[in-house]
Amino acid sequence: MRTKLRFSLHFVIGLIAWMFGLGLTMLLLVDFLFPLLGIVEDEGYYDLFVLGVFVLNITGYSLVFAWYFGGPLRFMMSWIAALSNGKVEPPETVTGIFKRNHKLKARYRLYNELIANITTLSGSLKQAELERSKLEENKKEWLAGISHDLKTPLTYVTGYSALLLNEEYTWSGEERRTFLQEIQSKGQHMEELISDINLSFQINHSHASLPMQTGTVDLIGFVQRLIADVANDPRAAAYPLSMDSEEQRLELLADEKLLYRALQNVLLNAVIHNPEGTSIHVTIRKDGHGFAEITVTDDGQGMDEHMLNHLFHKYYRGAAAESPKRGLGLGLSIVKSLILAHGGTLTAESEVSKGSSFHIRLPVL
Repeated sequence: MRTKLRFSLHFVIGLIAWMFGLGLTMLLLVDFLFPLLGIVEDEGYYDLFVLGVFVLNITGYSLVFAWYFGGPLRFMMSWIAALSNGKVEPPETVTGIFKRNHKLKARYRLYNELIANITTLSGSLKQAELERSKLEENKKEWLAGISHDLKTPLTYVTGYSALLLNEEYTWSGEERRTFLQEIQSKGQHMEELISDINLSFQINHSHASLPMQTGTVDLIGFVQRLIADVANDPRAAAYPLSMDSEEQRLELLADEKLLYRALQNVLLNAVIHNPEGTSIHVTIRKDGHGFAEITVTDDGQGMDEHMLNHLFHKYYRGAAAESPKRGLGLGLSIVKSLILAHGGTLTAESEVSKGSSFHIRLPVL
């Protein structure tokens, strides 16, 4: 029975009982108790006695009525007020609303659904508070990681710049070219890191929209070029990359730059978080529902269940965060948002010591 109907029914019954009890008590007192006490109608103070008894009776029954209906309401209001003030733990008095068999007492059972909803809300707020605390902790670690990730290439830039500006030594043309190439490479890496940060904040703020510039893209050729670019990355030098496809050509509507960033991030993630020698294989196929399926599989160290469940959370850096090749911990959070923005999906599966697989589905033309 819904709370509103149950409350109305109980209220009507309670009101009838209140009126009947008041009338019966007055009848018993006036017609039976007063004569026993020698209080009769002929006495001058008889009307005052009757009035006094009536006031006491109506006060007593009103208190009982208020206790039955108002007590639970006050309890729930105080609980809600505590929740609104950030106190997510249930009040200490919550145990008093239950019997020994853990069932609600009669007057609280009247508000069974409301109490259940408040209990659920309290649990949800408590869980949200724990998640917020964890997010703040991860955010602090992420901020510490930013300084490391940006400082490393910056050290190269300042170091090689200092060498070039050293007037005590004359560098050969080949040496100068090598230094400048390193400065350019590290500068591009820093630009990518900063771009990832900006893109992450764009994605995670509802008032900002992604600057999508879509066009027709041949997915097969696109992924082939991407794999070639990743293979030429110094970080991937010791990682065999391969690809096979059931299709010769698959066209889709996409922002080539953003899609490149997403798929590149998946491949580099397999490189960064696995030991050298790990094989990385990309498979492309078309399903029967108008989607292209891109699977990136590696035979690396894999992930445990905890890491897998938090893989796409912003700021999560995972167990591999201590790797000297670590990234900002934003990559896969960005990737999932970019894939979703293209109307696709991204899932992952993994087993410790056996490797990981990332499954990307994108709509094709």
